[in-house]
Amino acid sequence: MSTNPPIIEMEASFAADERLLESRWTRALDRASFWLLCALLVFGPLAFGATEPWSESLLQTGAMLLLVMWCAKQVAWKAAVFHPNPLFWPMALFAAVVGLQLASGKTAYRQAAVNEAMDYAAYAILLFVSAQLFFYGQRLRMFANVITWFGMAISLFAIVQSLTSNGMLYWIRTPRFSSSIYGPYANRNHYAGLIEMLVPFALALCFSRRASAGSRLASGFAALLMAASIFLSGSRGGAAAFVAEMIFLGIASAALRKSKTLDWKAGVLFAALAVFLVWIDVSPALTRWTAFEGDLQTGRAEIMRDSGHMFLQKPVLGWGLGAFPYVYPEFRSFYTDYLINEAHNDYLQVLVETGAVGALAMLWFIVALYRRSLVRLGRVPSRRSSDFGSTARLAALTGCTGLLVHSLVDFNLHIPANAAMFYVLCAIACWGANEKKEPQPDV
Repeated sequence: MSTNPPIIEMEASFAADERLLESRWTRALDRASFWLLCALLVFGPLAFGATEPWSESLLQTGAMLLLVMWCAKQVAWKAAVFHPNPLFWPMALFAAVVGLQLASGKTAYRQAAVNEAMDYAAYAILLFVSAQLFFYGQRLRMFANVITWFGMAISLFAIVQSLTSNGMLYWIRTPRFSSSIYGPYANRNHYAGLIEMLVPFALALCFSRRASAGSRLASGFAALLMAASIFLSGSRGGAAAFVAEMIFLGIASAALRKSKTLDWKAGVLFAALAVFLVWIDVSPALTRWTAFEGDLQTGRAEIMRDSGHMFLQKPVLGWGLGAFPYVYPEFRSFYTDYLINEAHNDYLQVLVETGAVGALAMLWFIVALYRRSLVRLGRVPSRRSSDFGSTARLAALTGCTGLLVHSLVDFNLHIPANAAMFYVLCAIACWGANEKKEPQPDV
């Protein structure tokens, strides 16, 4: 007789089985995992985007601890409880590409590939654990509250710092590289990348029918403050991405309500944002839309063209993960004093570093994300369209959309704090079982 623990495939029909396995210890581990996940997502942005070795290492260590806690939960259950997710397959293909690069020595700089692979391993763990934590919709409202109030606090800090700036992070820390700081980030574009992922959750709470009037008002103010800070940061990509995600949110919300008209509450909120931006005079920040700064800004088209030449040299597996800044100088076609460490286009950089196979995995991931999320949203009956579970899914997908649009002109997915937030939102956007009868969210 086998002594191996039973394997329970978690679909909607097994919901009762998992609940029966719960005990005091498993519930404690579940709560601890949730709060550790939130702590990591808050820590990353506060630690300059987790771009420095010490903060990057802490983020990776925290991800490993989350995985250990999930494994401990399986031991406490005495069963291997695993929630499948369609995003796991493209992630596995991308991991196979990186593994093949390292095994075959087809990398321009092996240490850079190893360092970058460790980051992606941490993102994969965060997505995997999040997919398990939020599978039944537990704590989605609590997560939205954490994200909303964190976003409000960091936006307020960023605005105050910009008004009293001495050119240093937190007024005491000189950035390692010359840039335009905003909030805790050395680059305003990366600040905007973070906030554009957080705004939809504030909107979700603002439009929630279960929330009190005071809570909806506070959430609406948080959304206004976050949106305003994106424009005040002067990030052109961030402003464009915010507009794109609001268009996406409006269309998706109307389709979900099966209505061709804009929700009046959303209209009031957008009008309030316009009035707020005029009141605080955002025009100085908008001057960046008509003025290019430095050779790096004017050279982005050249960087994209040079990156195309790099891809043609190694089209199948690419130059190696993390190799772009070390290989690009050989292909650079213009003079600049700037260190060009990224392609300023996340899609193009994946193509250069991992070739056509890695780009296929990336495309598969994006298609699976939208297919799963939109299909699940489309299956929500009209009477449940206002449930917070579906609202949180739409908010997460909207945040992902904003960052994916921004990635056309920047490299937010190479900023560990922003990438970690993105992959967690991907898991939330895809929460739930594959069955047509989705588990009821405990939110």
